[in-house]
Amino acid sequence: MAEIGSDTFPRSKSGLRLATALDAPFLTDMVVAAAFWRPDGSVGTRDDVLGAPELAHYVSGWPKTGGLGMVAEADQLVGAAWLRHFIVEDPGYGFIDAATPEVSLGVMCQWRGQGIGRRLLEALISAACESALSALSLSVESDNYAVRLYEDLGFKVVTEAPGSITMKLKL
Repeated sequence: MAEIGSDTFPRSKSGLRLATALDAPFLTDMVVAAAFWRPDGSVGTRDDVLGAPELAHYVSGWPKTGGLGMVAEADQLVGAAWLRHFIVEDPGYGFIDAATPEVSLGVMCQWRGQGIGRRLLEALISAACESALSALSLSVESDNYAVRLYEDLGFKVVTEAPGSITMKLKL
């Protein structure tokens, strides 16, 4: 199962593939893209992510046991969606329980709004089903346009905090 898809993204031939250990630096870039998503907001760096334990644990040591991810390519790496298991002592922002892995998604700014995030998530959800996972979770800022994407794919709000939402998808 090395190649998940090979359809064409807008403007360029591309495909989706499983993320490997060699993709760890790019996944870090995608945490930057996700954490600093606001077009008019601050710009982050890999060092910002790796220097913040609450962000670094999304990519440190990738892939840990149970980690699963997809990468989109279009003449370059353009986005990624992956999941990781967390524990009560070191939870992610979208932590529900140790049995429910948390999804991360990032798409490079210039590629947003073209369906790449949707295709990445659909492929990740499919791979999670093949891996016999029963649910996925995620956290998203309540004003992030990606909320609609997550709802379209079946994620439901589990908890809300000021400015953020934790969502769950039952598989």
